[in-house]
Amino acid sequence: MTWPRRLSVLAACLTAAVLSTTCAVAWSQPTAHNVLVAGVASVVGGLSTMCGCWVAVRHAQNALGYLLVLPGLQAALIALETVGGSTGFVRVPGSDYVVAASQGAWVFIYVVVAVPLLFFPSGHLSSRFERVLLGVLVGDAVLFTVVSAVAPGPFLAPNELAPHVFGTLPPAVADVLVVAALVVLPVTLGAVAVHVFRRHRGAVGAARRQFRWLALSAGLLPLALLGGWVSYLVVGNADVVLLAGLLTAYVTLPALMATAVVRPELFDPARLLAGATTHMVATAGLLTVFTGVSAVAGLVLAQGAPEVALAATAACVLSLGKLHRPLQRSVDRWLYPARQVAFAAITALESDILTGTGEPEELQHRLAQALRDETLTVRYQATSLGQDAELHTPQPVRSGNRSTEVRLGDQTVGTLTARADLSAELLRDIADRMASLVELGRVRVDLRRALQDADDSRARLLRVGYQERAKLERDLHDGAQQRLVALGMALRLAQRRLSRGVDVSEVLDAAVAELGTAVGELRQLAHGIRPSCLDDGLERALGSLVAAAPLPVTVHVETVDLDKDLETTAYYVASEAIANAIKHSGADRIALHVSTDHGQLHVKVADNGAGQARATPGSGLTGLRDRVGAHGGRLLINSGTGQGTVVEAVLPCA
Repeated sequence: MTWPRRLSVLAACLTAAVLSTTCAVAWSQPTAHNVLVAGVASVVGGLSTMCGCWVAVRHAQNALGYLLVLPGLQAALIALETVGGSTGFVRVPGSDYVVAASQGAWVFIYVVVAVPLLFFPSGHLSSRFERVLLGVLVGDAVLFTVVSAVAPGPFLAPNELAPHVFGTLPPAVADVLVVAALVVLPVTLGAVAVHVFRRHRGAVGAARRQFRWLALSAGLLPLALLGGWVSYLVVGNADVVLLAGLLTAYVTLPALMATAVVRPELFDPARLLAGATTHMVATAGLLTVFTGVSAVAGLVLAQGAPEVALAATAACVLSLGKLHRPLQRSVDRWLYPARQVAFAAITALESDILTGTGEPEELQHRLAQALRDETLTVRYQATSLGQDAELHTPQPVRSGNRSTEVRLGDQTVGTLTARADLSAELLRDIADRMASLVELGRVRVDLRRALQDADDSRARLLRVGYQERAKLERDLHDGAQQRLVALGMALRLAQRRLSRGVDVSEVLDAAVAELGTAVGELRQLAHGIRPSCLDDGLERALGSLVAAAPLPVTVHVETVDLDKDLETTAYYVASEAIANAIKHSGADRIALHVSTDHGQLHVKVADNGAGQARATPGSGLTGLRDRVGAHGGRLLINSGTGQGTVVEAVLPCA
């Protein structure tokens, strides 16, 4: 066990022992005062101790573990002294020394809260200046405690009659030392606050997020003042001030510091601070109007004061409801600027799109400028083409960057990635706010891709058409045409021989053979344009195709009446996919499945080969994609490494 964890356990055990003693003493004389003090001490001490132990368990080397237990121990000791003094429990041998030493110990109320700030969040002092601040803070508190123990005059109530067991200093010396110590204390505390603020301003990444939790605790301090105001108005004393200050300093601060160290990503502290400030201002305004109207009504309209106060309160609530949004925007601009500037950038882009001066594709650039994050990336996701798209030039995803999905309804339309110090809550807010722009940009990207693919496909089809016509012309010229010319010459020769009475049977036999060869070549050319086997239907044509394959092919074809052109396309899809599987996949079995579903024809060829099939430029699969696209369909290729290949054409046939 590390020494910070040992100290945390020791301080926690000591706090538990003091709290148990305090509760036992309070229970021996259960007055309202004793029960209240013991109860508050138990809550404050217990929560502070749990926060310190939480840090000690999760970060054994971090000294904040036992430092966060100290406020709870301090509260427990104060409660024990208060309850013990009222019950006489501390009046035991040696208690006079404790009383004398405790006269100035109240300064440690501030010390035990300020010291963890110097060690936050790493658990050690990072500069010489921090060591000087720690020395001055602790030394001043010790000096004031010693001077208070030996200062002339009676001690603080209820120990006015306790003797000065340590002796006394000359009054002038004691006064100078007390004033000096009391002046140094607030100056040192102010220096600690300024130093922590400067560290917050200079922090980056995760450390900056941790310091925001301290800002949240500072933002809650005005609630203590508001509680004091209510206390004076309602009960006429400042007890609520002390209680609110104690709870704020001894519960809120340790809890927020522990959360910042262990779970800084739990919530967005800036968002909580902005929301708390907005509601605090609204509540303070409502309380001000209510108090003022009640006071005036009590003086002027004593009989109708409740009705007037109720009406004024209702009017104030309605007016503050109207002012809530502007107030929230103003507070966000001050305490939550990242959210404000991001929303402003999105709103400005929406306005520019409506006026025709902006485009949705500018979203990434504008958000990156507003948040000052060069790594910010907006990615369109799950387009109908089955691909993702990024705005402008893709940015490298740095380690530690934070991402969130952009959702529109139940559909994920994109992804937002930004630097790690932007909280997950902030990114979700921005993602929700920009979802409609991402969907609009996604549709535009999809449309541009579809148009580009259509243009490329038309160009490829024209090119293939020209190539096919040139090949057909060449085949006719070099094949059937030459044979027909030879046939004509043979018949001319037979005609001349026949006029001279010469036997022409040999010439006619050669002509007939040449004619048969020419007819075969013409049939082969015609089969390349449209296979003749399709005259008997797609099912029979596919059966003939599979029968000629050198590999076993399982076939399942649902008979359906199709357009002749659609049958031809389906046949060529099956033929090309089976030929590719035989030539390139190394498969030993192939499956062909043809079916219709909801007005669409599905032609699927699957093999168990090596996979990695791609529709590269000029390949047969690219030609198939163009052929299928010309019918308004789509070609899907699923080919993982070592997982076989599935080629499926989906063609509209309704």
